[in-house]
Amino acid sequence: TAKLHHRNIIEIHAVGHWNSLPYIEMERITGDTLEKLLDQRGALPVEVSTAIGIMIGRALWYAHNQNYIIYGTTYHGVIHRDLKPSNIMIADDGVVKLMDFGIARPTDASIHTTDGAILGTMQYLSPEQLDGKDPDIRTDIYSLGTILYELLTGVKAFPEQNISKLMLSKIKNDFRSLELFDVRIPSRLRRLVHRCMTYDREKRISDTQAFLTEISKIHRIISGLSPEQVVKQFIHEEATERIVITSRRRLPRRAIAAGALMAVVSLGIWVGERTIQSRIEENQRTKAAAPALSGPQHLPPPEKPLSEASPPEEKTVAEKTGDETKVKETPRAGGSRVTAGKKKTVIAGPPPLLDRLRERYTTGDLLTIFTKEVQQRHYQDALKVFEALPAAEAASARAVVYRIRALRALGKTAALRSALADCTIEDGEIHLERARLAFGDNNVSATLAHLKSCERAPSAFMESGALRLERLCLEARCAGLKFSGDRSEESRRFALDRWYEVKSELRTARDHPYFREAEVQMQRIAGK
Repeated sequence: TAKLHHRNIIEIHAVGHWNSLPYIEMERITGDTLEKLLDQRGALPVEVSTAIGIMIGRALWYAHNQNYIIYGTTYHGVIHRDLKPSNIMIADDGVVKLMDFGIARPTDASIHTTDGAILGTMQYLSPEQLDGKDPDIRTDIYSLGTILYELLTGVKAFPEQNISKLMLSKIKNDFRSLELFDVRIPSRLRRLVHRCMTYDREKRISDTQAFLTEISKIHRIISGLSPEQVVKQFIHEEATERIVITSRRRLPRRAIAAGALMAVVSLGIWVGERTIQSRIEENQRTKAAAPALSGPQHLPPPEKPLSEASPPEEKTVAEKTGDETKVKETPRAGGSRVTAGKKKTVIAGPPPLLDRLRERYTTGDLLTIFTKEVQQRHYQDALKVFEALPAAEAASARAVVYRIRALRALGKTAALRSALADCTIEDGEIHLERARLAFGDNNVSATLAHLKSCERAPSAFMESGALRLERLCLEARCAGLKFSGDRSEESRRFALDRWYEVKSELRTARDHPYFREAEVQMQRIAGK
């Protein structure tokens, strides 16, 4: 395990002996286990569940594709074999860490411990582990499916507390379908979890790459934030109550029949009303088309509906003063105005933007509304909210950074340059934006200088992994430009190394545009 170096795997720094006792020196994580989070919160939101699933999947993909040597024999792939919430840490920065890789001995050794330990592990074990078959990477896929199941519902897939009943349920792979829970889970996500938990491993998700590709697509549909950002926001929210998901109630046949009968009766009543209304409207059209009569029998034409009426006039009374005409408005109570002696009612339009956003986000805090609009990619509306911010809040680091994000997304380069020139905030994201502008100006040396500042500066609002990826990609582009001007072997190796770093960072997200760009650039630089 000490050979596994990944952001989502707990780091082992050293092993040794102290007073004749063996010890492992590990990374210290500030946070709680996933087991504790589930105990406190119950079922987690869908986007939080997919975010955690992605980070566990990344750790497994890395472990499943490593070569390692034990007692002189080389093996490919480290299988965890004991995935469960108590072996997963949620750090305060939103990063998920996988712990306790059981590569030194078979997982079924835990069956000889206490009943409680058996129960805690067996609820997540795959069927082939219980059958005594050799595990493979699909064994971890099954256990990951049971964890996702518990995240979405708040209950274990195999909740039996009696060891005999639990064994029977596990052997039959008898668990309640996610469709039976009274919670909205995207059908695509339900199918993914069920495929992970398929009894026959030949029909299961084949590997962690396939799992990651699918769950990443689902996550992008339901959230615009990175997995780390989603988890960080969630764990720092104040928990009001534990969420318990119940099963959907199945209506008895008599109730279904009665409901169907009521629907038929309601449909009949609606059709009858529509028929009568159609006849009334036909009679009115016939009368309107009849020739006009003279004298008092002539009726005025029907009034236009509001949708066809002329818009209310704002200029109401005109007075002649010398050579100029002066326009006056005469407001009246109730929102009406007088126009040439006639009373017109002002039609209320939609509520102003700020009122709509306050209602949408259930808060009157403009800074919160502004940041949420940027996160939702409503950049035009976000900038309008920014203009309404008090001066002190508009000058805050959060407001400045989020405004720069909006300006960049909208392509407002001039405004972006001005904002960056006035900015004195020391933040990695600010330096990254300056580097992007310098690169757009083909100023490689200035780009690299800003990227060095970006690497040293803290990042308060952008997830560190995302910032690192953007920085690496921009550095690789600079190296590629240098190679285009200097075709030496040294610049070639340097450029290849930079793009290789980008590929390594995205080894679990091969569909990412930067991964594809890295492949294309490496082939170009290598002359292939």
